[in-house]
Amino acid sequence: MTEAQPNVQQIVAFLDDFLESRDFRDVSYNGLQVAGSKHIKKIVTACTASLEAIDTALELNADMLLVHHGLFWKGADPRLVGNYYQRVKTLIKGKINLVAYHLPLDAHFSHGNNAYLAQILGADKLDYVVPGDKTSIAMRAQLFEGLTVSEITAILCERLDTRVQVIGNISSDMMLDDLLICSGSGSSFLDNDKQPTYQALITGDVNEQTYHMAVETGTVVFVVGHHASEQVAINNLGALVAEKFGLEHHATHFSYEKDLPSFTVESLDSADEE
Repeated sequence: MTEAQPNVQQIVAFLDDFLESRDFRDVSYNGLQVAGSKHIKKIVTACTASLEAIDTALELNADMLLVHHGLFWKGADPRLVGNYYQRVKTLIKGKINLVAYHLPLDAHFSHGNNAYLAQILGADKLDYVVPGDKTSIAMRAQLFEGLTVSEITAILCERLDTRVQVIGNISSDMMLDDLLICSGSGSSFLDNDKQPTYQALITGDVNEQTYHMAVETGTVVFVVGHHASEQVAINNLGALVAEKFGLEHHATHFSYEKDLPSFTVESLDSADEE
């Protein structure tokens, strides 16, 4: 071990400052959630502290797992039983620090989940849904030349490695230039907005009423998958940390939503006939 290797407190302090985590009221315990090795040489990043992600960190002999969805949430059952026991046991066994940032990563203006979705669509103007207020989380993106529904769908499918559902009364050549973006579970913005002024919402997953709100208000909703909408920014954040502190970095990629099987009665009948 060399003196040049940073300790976990230095990295967490940098992330707290960079993400301005203290400005957010969050259900996540942001920062260090499980303590491991004091000094850090290798970090792994993942959207969620799943056992698959933790096992990956263990196999790679990582000292830190940096995630968007950690293990500990305010108001959640704190008991370490079942699969949560296995997750924590594996972290402790491998001396892996678990560090998580939730809303601060969603909202970060340059490296956040929402910012990334805006960037891949080539947004020309970007602000928070409440202008200037990062704690409002979601972002309003303006595309000066606009993109069609088909073009937006293709970009999201390719850059997020996912399947995209599109909700609303739409045509593939419909032009859109005013978008509301909220990664993860962001449909409540439309669900609670009886007169939306934006043309489209891009989010991870939606509620039942979102379909009706989209159709009745003329809003297009792009549903890209919760995990898919939030797995790239955490990897980009890990790359930033690795560069600053001279660390090894491994970015995970799990295409969960794209890989989920989808069935209809007709498809099952066809499979039986074969």
